Amino acid sequence: MVNFSKVPCIYWDDVTKISHLQRRIIIYSIMYYEMDESCVDDFEYDSISKQLVELQKKSSFESFRKSTYFYAMYDFDGSTGFDIPSRLTSYDKAYLTSLAKHIYNQWKRKRRD
Repeated sequence: MVNFSKVPCIYWDDVTKISHLQRRIIIYSIMYYEMDESCVDDFEYDSISKQLVELQKKSSFESFRKSTYFYAMYDFDGSTGFDIPSRLTSYDKAYLTSLAKHIYNQWKRKRRD
């Protein structure tokens, strides 16, 4: 679960929080389903998914629609993320795949140290 009660997150509006959680779920989905890797366990993924779904429900549809990855996650219910990478634009997929590789490599490096 992401703690939004600390700076700078405390100043984020719901759209920014939703976009942040969406990005994390997408990156974790790319790692798991396309790279066959993971840097989070199932409990953490499920916790972040649940947090995203609750925030989306709490927000107005207009706010939710303004989120960065609404077009790919409009029907996300937290049960799976297998199809999310295939819904991304080619630009977003390349960008988020690059982030996923970087995050995974950083996580792996920290585990070795």
